[in-house]
Amino acid sequence: RQPILRSAAVRALGRLERPELLPRIAGLLPDPSATVRATAALAVAQAVHGEDGGTALPLLLDRVGRESHPAVRGSLAWALGRLSLPVADRERALEAMLTLAGPSSGGGGAAADGSPELLVGVALGLEATIRGQGEQGVSLQAATRLEEMLVHRRDDLGDVDAARIRALAASALRGARRMRLELVLVALEDPDAEVRRLAVRALEAVVPSRRPDLLRRALRDSSDRVRIEAVRFLAARTRTEETCAMLVEAARPSSPTTVRVEALGALATPCPGTEQSRVLADAVAALGDGEAWQVATQAIRSLARTDPAAARRHLGVFVDHEDRFVRAHAAHAAATLRERRVLGPLSYDVSPNVRAAAVQGLFSLDGHAIGPLLRAQLEGDDPQLILTVAELLEGSPDASASGNAAVAAFERLAAQRRETLRDPRRALLERVGELGDATHVARLEPYLRDHDPVIAQDVARVLQGWTGETHAPASVALARAPLPSADELATLERTTVTLHVRGLGRVVIRPLPHLALTNASRFVRLAERGFYDGLTFHRRAANFVVQGGSPGANEYAGDGPFTRDEIGEVAHWRGTVGSSTRGRDTGDGQFFVNLVHNVRLDPDYTVFGIVVEGMDVVDRVLEGAVIERAEVQIGS
Repeated sequence: RQPILRSAAVRALGRLERPELLPRIAGLLPDPSATVRATAALAVAQAVHGEDGGTALPLLLDRVGRESHPAVRGSLAWALGRLSLPVADRERALEAMLTLAGPSSGGGGAAADGSPELLVGVALGLEATIRGQGEQGVSLQAATRLEEMLVHRRDDLGDVDAARIRALAASALRGARRMRLELVLVALEDPDAEVRRLAVRALEAVVPSRRPDLLRRALRDSSDRVRIEAVRFLAARTRTEETCAMLVEAARPSSPTTVRVEALGALATPCPGTEQSRVLADAVAALGDGEAWQVATQAIRSLARTDPAAARRHLGVFVDHEDRFVRAHAAHAAATLRERRVLGPLSYDVSPNVRAAAVQGLFSLDGHAIGPLLRAQLEGDDPQLILTVAELLEGSPDASASGNAAVAAFERLAAQRRETLRDPRRALLERVGELGDATHVARLEPYLRDHDPVIAQDVARVLQGWTGETHAPASVALARAPLPSADELATLERTTVTLHVRGLGRVVIRPLPHLALTNASRFVRLAERGFYDGLTFHRRAANFVVQGGSPGANEYAGDGPFTRDEIGEVAHWRGTVGSSTRGRDTGDGQFFVNLVHNVRLDPDYTVFGIVVEGMDVVDRVLEGAVIERAEVQIGS
């Protein structure tokens, strides 16, 4: 009887991604509650995610002419855009999206209705379908509607939805190859930085003779995101004196640090003249002079590719640095320089991340001759290091020693009974299956009942390969953590988590427990326990995300149990907080913050929170930024 329960139930059915459930889900499309109908529309699309969307298309098209509520019409359009369809069906879906949008305003707006819920949904749908199949182009009618959306309410500086519509229109027009100079110029003048950033990406549609002036304008933009996009555009092009001069200028100390780091990375490709080496050498030499170390580490890696002699002169300072991130970058630079005398000591570093980088570099030089060193690394517990070594041991000529080392490492990780160790355990099993033999059968048989069904299946496959007999996996799952009670859910709705980032300030995150209960509650629970205190943002992908919350400061070390994905109705807008995963339902407590609109992540990654204060702090987060503490606050 309660709409909130019907909405949660149909959302959950969609998250199962089982097309055979479509009739049950579609039964909620005519629900009396608009909220339930909107949720059901998106659940239809999620149910066929990764599959042919043809079975879902008629269910959604049937509602197009029947639905009058703007928010539901917007959800129908978004759902239609997320379907994977052949050309003919795609045209029907595009036509339906335009019907849902309503009549064109014929001027400075996207539709006469003007409802933000409707227009955002239509924009999401158009962008999604063009991104998925944009090489096929779009009709003139669709292109015209997108051009109208590109200027939708651009004079209203406080209208967040209008700015999102314009950004999605810019992305869709570029994907459909419908951008032209006049539209790029319009977007470059937009008051919203995201629209201007996407206009820079669309400069490929502008004749080359016009690009330099527009890129110089972008490099002077008030938003670092726009300047970074200009650097990335230049980095992807052939080096000329003109493009190199712009990159060198962006790499100078006068640039914001985030822009400078990106430009220094772009200078890994040789430029004509000597200015490139001087700028890189100056940035390298500034290590320890109060400059952010991220500047120097990016510079040493680029210098190693463009001026090896100069890089060798400076490398020792990086190798001896107290920060593990700096030493890891030193290992990568040493690998580029083929410096065995540097990589050798780093392969015994106290930091597993440094050792992982060092042994990869040594293996690229000496291959399986470093087998004893690789096997010694398997005696540790860091998941990323073990996974790295397990992959390097493929084809080991010393099969017996390497197979025994892999089995022992697998047993040691299995004893921890942590779901999030799946990836290194699977890599070890690959080596065990390749390098081991039937003498290991007794050691592997107990893991047919492993707590991880994926591991149990892998063990059965390995045993069958050795013995020729079928082995049946019978996984015994770990006990699940209890879900929050109704009272705890109500408390979560009033909760915020403040991350105190060293030297930068506060980032306040509001969880979204009604959309992502397990992920939101886990994040708050870990923050209450002090789990995040002292950890880092170990990854910054410019104009994409910052990621943190790993005890090992890498992709593979996290909290023990997996969390299910909880795909919801909040898009991955800039400032949303998502759960980092390595495949379906593999959340491990790590999280990311979207630096830009990343709506391509919508069908695959959970949004469980929103930054409500401190996005300017997030924008300045670099690799290695420290979360001094996470503070949980409960409002009235």
